[in-house]
Amino acid sequence: MIKLILVRHAVTSANEKGRLSGFADSTLSQLGEGQVHKLVDYLKDIPIDKIYTSSSIRTQKTIDLISKSKGIDIEIIENLNELNFGDFDGYTFKEIEKKFPKEYLDLLNDGDNYRFPNGESLVESYNRVSKEIELILKNANSKDIENILVCSHAGSIRNIVSYLISRDYKNHWNYKIDNSSVSIVEIDNGFSVLTMLNNTEFLK
Repeated sequence: MIKLILVRHAVTSANEKGRLSGFADSTLSQLGEGQVHKLVDYLKDIPIDKIYTSSSIRTQKTIDLISKSKGIDIEIIENLNELNFGDFDGYTFKEIEKKFPKEYLDLLNDGDNYRFPNGESLVESYNRVSKEIELILKNANSKDIENILVCSHAGSIRNIVSYLISRDYKNHWNYKIDNSSVSIVEIDNGFSVLTMLNNTEFLK
């Protein structure tokens, strides 16, 4: 059995301001820095054999202390990155509505199939992330790796959970994924069970 431990990065300055932060990066805020230490304490007794992160600095900073405490190197994978908001990275939705009214209406009308200008759609990000998680699981099975930590983003974690539980992106928005939350999916012979979702109790 494989235990997939999914951690969303700690709070960033962009998160606190309500700004989109996809492929563009944002630094951890003071609150986020504090969350990192609480994450380390929470995960210290949980077995971890392998650690993956997206290529974003915010995920790597979130998991760096855990990596060092466990003595496990981080493997960086770009396909675990957040949805690519393209030209809208760094904007709030209110700013998008004001500055790009036509695109904003297209976003509302097209929903999950809306492709952000010079970015991607939610469906495209789902396909990207789900293919990558299959490769991660295949590698784990071939090397008898049981406990995998993935530090990624709200959208990417929703994609992973949606794929493993239902094989469909349509449940994407049914999963709440807060900053520094821990979710766990256990996979046994290809059958996935969600045993923890959006745990933030240790942050209090």
